[in-house]
Amino acid sequence: MLASIILTALIGFIGILLHRRTKLEEKVFKNIPLSEWLLIFIFPLCFYICWAVIVRNIVNRSFIPLIPLDDLDILAMMMFFLIYAFVGNAIHFTGKILWRYLRHDRETMAYRINEIFHGKLSHYIIYFNSLIILLLFSILEINHPLENPLSEVYILLVIAAGIVFGVSATKAIFYTNEWFGGYNKPLFFLTFIILTMLLSISRVLKLQYQYYPIKLFITAIYGSIVAAFIVRQVIIYSKLNKKAKLRFLAKILSA
Repeated sequence: MLASIILTALIGFIGILLHRRTKLEEKVFKNIPLSEWLLIFIFPLCFYICWAVIVRNIVNRSFIPLIPLDDLDILAMMMFFLIYAFVGNAIHFTGKILWRYLRHDRETMAYRINEIFHGKLSHYIIYFNSLIILLLFSILEINHPLENPLSEVYILLVIAAGIVFGVSATKAIFYTNEWFGGYNKPLFFLTFIILTMLLSISRVLKLQYQYYPIKLFITAIYGSIVAAFIVRQVIIYSKLNKKAKLRFLAKILSA
């Protein structure tokens, strides 16, 4: 289990590093950058393997119906969102390749239409479904606690992996430098709401995190995303002049 958690965190971290590497963008195979081949085939396959291993580990534990949902219901919902996440990745793959060859003539209708898919649409599909899948992982594990509590070292490693994955996700999602830029705002609030839900469920059901490694990992992911985004906004705000700071605050307060 710990190996799958750490591997998932590393895949996310490496994926962001490779996506930002211009050298991989420059290396082209069949008119497509090598980085895009990795993001459409290799990384989804790695994530799927980790998903399958983690799900298998969870469902093999004893079932305690703390959440009134059957395993089959949760897994069916998870597969639904997983399929749509892959659909979003495929849309982004196609849009990114077309963008590569249309970007030099941005006034054309083809470029503007492609940007609808390459931009917010594909990213929203990927990130929204991914956030929901993580939530469903937590719900699934609530009904399957460990028989023995985690050791302190195990807990620290799980939290560290969650932070690495969460910060990597933040770099992928919140790519612009303004509160209203890109798709920051809705995904930030969605993450915050899900994090609040998880913490509330844990409090109501009096769950002990020592028995829930996956839930602990996912809570650390959500928490680090929220924290990293807030820190980034504070840093951006501190670098603005007085007039820009007022506009910045006005945007946040008007949200």
